[in-house]
Order: sequence, then C-alpha cells, then structure tokens
Amino acid sequence: MIEDGSTPIASIDDIKIRISQISQKPLDLHPQEFENIHSDLTQVLSGIDGL
Repeated sequence: MIEDGSTPIASIDDIKIRISQISQKPLDLHPQEFENIHSDLTQVLSGIDGL
C-alpha cells in the first residue's frame, strides 16, 4: 500500500489479491468485501492520469 501521509491507499496488486481471496471467506462476508474492494479500486483508478 502507498501512503499519502494520512490514509493508506491500496495498490492494484493488493486489490487483485483481495479479489482472489474472496472465495475463501464466508459467503455472508462477500457483499461487504466487494463493497470495500470497489471503494479502494475507485480510489486507485481516480489517481491515474487521464481518468
């Protein structure tokens, strides 16, 4: 993760790992984990120039 001085920001590689690990978690945790991943992915992608 990269830190901007206040809040850690997930990297694309971190997010890919989290996506691959979802199936190992209890089914009832999947929706919240997908929401967390979506939020982190949105944050990472917004930092890419031109988007």
